[in-house]
Amino acid sequence: MSDFWKRCQERLASENRAVYDSWLAELTLEEGSDPDSGQITLTGAAASKMREVQKNHGEMIAAAVSAVAGHPVEILFRARKNPAQTPAAAPEPAQDPAEDLARTGLLPKLTFDNFVEGKANQFAYAAALQVATSPRAIYNPLFIYGGVGLGKTHLMHAIGHEFRKLHPHARVRCVSAQQYMQEFMEAVRQKAEHPELMRQFEAKYQDLDLFLIDDIQSFGKREGTQTNFFLVFENMVPHGKQIVLTSDTYPKSLKDFQERLLSRMTQGLTVEVEPPELEMRVQILHQKAKSIGLDLPEEVAEVIAEHLKSNVRELEGAVQQIYAFTHFSKMPVTLESVKLALRDVFRQNSVPVTLESIQQRVAEYYNLKQADMTSKSRIAPVAKARQIAMYLCKELTQKSLPEIGKSFGGRDHATVIHAHKKITAERTRDEALRHDLNVLTQRIKN
Repeated sequence: MSDFWKRCQERLASENRAVYDSWLAELTLEEGSDPDSGQITLTGAAASKMREVQKNHGEMIAAAVSAVAGHPVEILFRARKNPAQTPAAAPEPAQDPAEDLARTGLLPKLTFDNFVEGKANQFAYAAALQVATSPRAIYNPLFIYGGVGLGKTHLMHAIGHEFRKLHPHARVRCVSAQQYMQEFMEAVRQKAEHPELMRQFEAKYQDLDLFLIDDIQSFGKREGTQTNFFLVFENMVPHGKQIVLTSDTYPKSLKDFQERLLSRMTQGLTVEVEPPELEMRVQILHQKAKSIGLDLPEEVAEVIAEHLKSNVRELEGAVQQIYAFTHFSKMPVTLESVKLALRDVFRQNSVPVTLESIQQRVAEYYNLKQADMTSKSRIAPVAKARQIAMYLCKELTQKSLPEIGKSFGGRDHATVIHAHKKITAERTRDEALRHDLNVLTQRIKN
C-alpha cells in the first residue's frame, strides 16, 4: 500500500506543486486502507486542517487516487490521534491547564472553531490555519492586517490555540504591542538597579516557539522598542521559530519604522482581512446569537446585516444589545423588538453619506486640507487623493457624475469617469491602495 500512496503523491504533486507542498505533503495513508475496497482513509496532524483539505482539495485528491487505482475510490479524512512532531526542548507542562493557558496570553474563546470564514477573510484564514498546523515554520512572519474589528486578533489567537494542540509543550506567547512596549520600558527604567529584569524580559520574548503580537503599528516612533524587537526576529526566524503580527495598516505604509525592521516584517506572507460581505455578516450574527442562547430569526438577521456593514465587533455588539433588551423587557425576538433594541445604532448608521463628508475623510486620511479636493493643484499626492475621493463618491452615493464633478471644483463628468476607472484598475494590483479604500469606506460609513 505504501507504493500505491507514493504514486498518488507523485500524481498530486505534478498537478499542483504549490497546493501539494502546502496542504497535501504531510497526508498519510491509514494502515489497513485498501483502495480495492473502494474507500481509503487519509490522516493529517490537525482536525481543522483536515477539514480544509477535504473542503478545498478533496475532489482533486479523489480524482488522483481513483486514477492511480483504476476505479472510483472514496476518500475519508481523519486527524491523527498522536501528532508526530513537537518543537524541541520541551519543558514539563503546567499541572493546571487554565493557568498554563493564562501564561500564554491566549484568550480561550478565540479559536478556529468559532471563527466565521467568508470571502472577506478566506485567504487570511487559510494562511493562518496553515501556519498553525504546519510541521515547520513557514510564511515567517505571517503579517495580518485590516481595519478595526474585522477579526485579525481572533485569527492570531486561533493560531496560538491550534499550535498548542499540536505541540502541547511548545513555548507560546501572545501579547499586544502596547504590553510589549510597557514591559520593555519598565525593564530599561530599572536596568541600573535591577539588571536581571532586562535579562528576564529578553528570555521571556526570545526563547519562544511561537510569538504572536497584536497591533504592531503601535511601535511607530519607538526606536528602543523597535531595536529590541529586531533582536527577537534575529533570534527566532533563522532558527525556524514562527512569528505572527497584526496591524491596522498595510506594512509598507507603517510610519516611523526602522527600514531594517520593516524589511524583516515583510519577508514572509502579508494577508488582508476585509470588511465582511452580507452573507458573512448574517452568519456572524447567527453564530454570536447561538453562543449566548438567543434565537435569532433569519429575516431579523438579514435586516441587521443590511444596516450594519462595518465590522464584526459591531455585529456582535448588536446581538448582545438585542439579548439584553428582549430579556429585560420580556419581549420575543421579532423585527419590531429588534428595531426598538437597535434604534440608536440604526439611526447612527443611517446618516447619509455626502460628497463633502467623503472629501473631508479622504483629506484627513492623507494629511491634506479639504480645500485640496476642490483645488486646481496637480501635485501627485493631491491628485491621487482627489481621484480616490471621486471613486468613493461614485461608489458610496447616488449622486450623478456631473454632481460629483461639480463638487470637486467644477470638474466635468469625464474627469470623474477617468478617476473611477483608474482607481478601479489600480486596486486590483495595489494591495496598499485596496487597504486604504477599505479603511476609508469604514470611516466614511461610520
